[in-house]
Formats: sequence, structure tokens, C-alpha cells
Amino acid sequence: MKSNPQTFYLSTLHRGKYMFILLTSILLIGIGMSKVPIQEIYKIIIALLMVPLALYLAIKCSTLDSTWRLDGDTLTVINSKKTVEFPLNNISHIRNLRRSGGNLIIINQNKGSAFRTWRNKLFQKEDDLPLLTQALKEANIEYYDM
Repeated sequence: MKSNPQTFYLSTLHRGKYMFILLTSILLIGIGMSKVPIQEIYKIIIALLMVPLALYLAIKCSTLDSTWRLDGDTLTVINSKKTVEFPLNNISHIRNLRRSGGNLIIINQNKGSAFRTWRNKLFQKEDDLPLLTQALKEANIEYYDM
């Protein structure tokens, strides 16, 4: 089955880097607020107002945009770290698990380990996930949106 390649853009994150930056930022906010000589209620309010900033910085520092190419008999996932190719006949199914702020997309293979990627929706423009979903369904790949 040969066809024109279809290309889709997804906003993804490096999960480990994101979690490290977010948790480190929250820890530093807590330590910083404990050292400031003001009333406790003001420390709590300031710390709570700084959490969205920590979230924003963690997302911006760990953004790992990816390009998904569906070409005849292969699905290729390309980001700045690596390129992974999946023959369509080796893909058992794809699960899209909705999470707050994004999706965990898991490509399960007949042979080999599952591939996971984290799609981010926070502080990002709209990406091509709906178009990718439609193209995968048209390619007769089992796609579960949970």
C-alpha cells in the first residue's frame, strides 16, 4: 500500500525533564518562602501564586516537539532527540490516555516494547492530534481514545 506521506505536528514533552524541573522549582519556592521574614499567610499566598510560573517554566524548558509521518506502511515519529519507525503491520494498537494538561500516547507493538510519548496541551498552540487520529483509523490501526 503506497500513498503520499501525511505529516502531523504534535506538542510533546520530555517527561523526565519536565517532572524534574517542576518538582525542583516547587522545592525552591518552598525553601525561598521559608527564608523570607514576612507573615505566614503572605508566604503561603506568594508560594501559591508562584506555582503556575513554575509549571510554565517546566513546560517551556522541556518542550520536545515531534513530527509524525504516516507513509504507506510505516509510522515515523521524529523529534530532536531521536527518530523511531514503526511498520504498520507490527502495531498492535495505539492508546490515547487523556490526562490533565495532555495525553499519554502509547504505541503497542506485536514484537518489541511499547513506545510512549507525552502530548502537552498547556501553553501550546493547537496541534494535529485530531488529524493524526483520523489518519490512523483510516490506515486500519486500532486506536483507543480513553
